[in-house]
Amino acid sequence: MTTRSSAGQVPTGVADYFWGEAYARRRLEATLLGAFRQWGYGDVVTPAFEYADTLSARGNRELQSELCRFLDRDGSMLALRADMTIPVARLVGTRLHDAPTPQRFCYSGSVFRDVEPRAGQQREFWQAGVELLGSAAPEADAEVLALTAHALHAVGIEQFRLVLGQMQYFDGLLQALQLTPEAQVRLTQAIDRNSEPELDAFLSETPLPRRQQRALAELPRLGGADIDDILYRAERLVLNRTMQSAIVNLRAICEVLAACGVLERVTLDLSEIHNLGYYTGITFEVLAPGVGFRIASGGRYDNLIGTFGAPLPAVGAALGLERVLLAWRLGATAPPPRPLAPDLVVATENHPAAFEFVERARRAGLVVVLDLEQRSDAALCAYAGVVGARAALDWGAAPPTIFDLTGAAPVADVLTTQTAPALLASLLESKERSQVLAGKEARS
Repeated sequence: MTTRSSAGQVPTGVADYFWGEAYARRRLEATLLGAFRQWGYGDVVTPAFEYADTLSARGNRELQSELCRFLDRDGSMLALRADMTIPVARLVGTRLHDAPTPQRFCYSGSVFRDVEPRAGQQREFWQAGVELLGSAAPEADAEVLALTAHALHAVGIEQFRLVLGQMQYFDGLLQALQLTPEAQVRLTQAIDRNSEPELDAFLSETPLPRRQQRALAELPRLGGADIDDILYRAERLVLNRTMQSAIVNLRAICEVLAACGVLERVTLDLSEIHNLGYYTGITFEVLAPGVGFRIASGGRYDNLIGTFGAPLPAVGAALGLERVLLAWRLGATAPPPRPLAPDLVVATENHPAAFEFVERARRAGLVVVLDLEQRSDAALCAYAGVVGARAALDWGAAPPTIFDLTGAAPVADVLTTQTAPALLASLLESKERSQVLAGKEARS
């Protein structure tokens, strides 16, 4: 039996990112964090791993089964974080319980799930998101929803839907049905899978009063973009105060979303009960055309922080960076990954004046690469063309010579103290024009 060496390989479910791909991810991360900070969300950084009990005791069975566990040197069981919400809740509950509220945090980093890799998700993937802690007001839910929409606009995704649900509505229905634990699990699975045959089988095999049976049968139909109609029909099916409270909450949230121009993006779905184990109010996911899975999700979790300290209501959202990138690129032919193209390649010949010029160019906002091999003339132009530069500067020539590489063949010109400012301005203008064009192509 031969054993294949794993040297130089990466485990299944993780990946290397480099050149243009790595740059695109970092740029996306920076754009999202910039959008979050504009809304008053401060940065938070939590450990990549925690005590396993911290994570497993607060997630559903699925989340518990997907934890990547390992032993500490002292024998303690540790686990890599499977989401960002629980670590932030731990931080706030144990260290920031007496800080003024509401508290607003934003983050970006890797999370880990021990799953079979599938489209849109690896075992290690990146999330960027926000947590708003200390407010139970509908305005807090609306702010997180609106910020999610704003962040997607900021990265260039225009076509998406916010699918909004309310866990309290389903929880209230379960309270009214008073099912056995086994029947409750069976019903929840049927609703979560959106399986009409399973729900029909449950209804035919489970004796229920007519009003309760009607409410359960109608639940999968309480979805769509006609918000007023769905809430009207949902209210007619209310069986207790819990369900009524959920409708009142959704109406209040939708009023705020309408005021800030986001409601047109919202689809209601009261059968949406995806729960990581700690959601208590609204839940939502973001869907983009042609993408077969959610690109963002979130919800309200009013009981989670109280498991670490004083109770504190909270709501948050997380965007999957890989999935957001996929949605952004959908329908476009992505160029092959390559290093970040410089604006200018300079052969300095170690002249102090050359280094001074390079520093001026970088301060002006240009990406400048030094030619370490001190090439000249045609060789310098060939190298600059390979790395995608718009121009090459040969300081070894007498006088220094600039080559414009944007045409079919290099065009040479003399660089002088008088022409240097015009050269920098021209390169900056060309760079800005290319960025605008790239942005238009990305949106088309």
